[in-house]
Amino acid sequence: MADPQTRTRDLLANERTFLAWLRTSAAVMVLGLAIAKFADVPRSREIAAGVLLVVVGVGGVFEGERRRRSVERAIEHGEPMRTGGELAAAVVLVVALVVALVLLLV
Repeated sequence: MADPQTRTRDLLANERTFLAWLRTSAAVMVLGLAIAKFADVPRSREIAAGVLLVVVGVGGVFEGERRRRSVERAIEHGEPMRTGGELAAAVVLVVALVVALVLLLV
């Protein structure tokens, strides 16, 4: 059995990581809403870019929660942590930002 202080430290670190996922997701969603709302004359491209970013932000919330549960389970059972998904999430975020930028500039 792991040291209780180590377990607590690991669980708190997992919680901080989850909160970082939430902050990032919220920022992406707010950016999407701002693009759709504050365009001079919202056209379908601005709305599409905004919706894309909001959807990616919502996906980030779900991925963050999936990751938090997976890591918490590993900590509770003393198993090695297999997280995965971080690289895929980063690629999805970058691609979504590039697509939104292209939609806004074309």
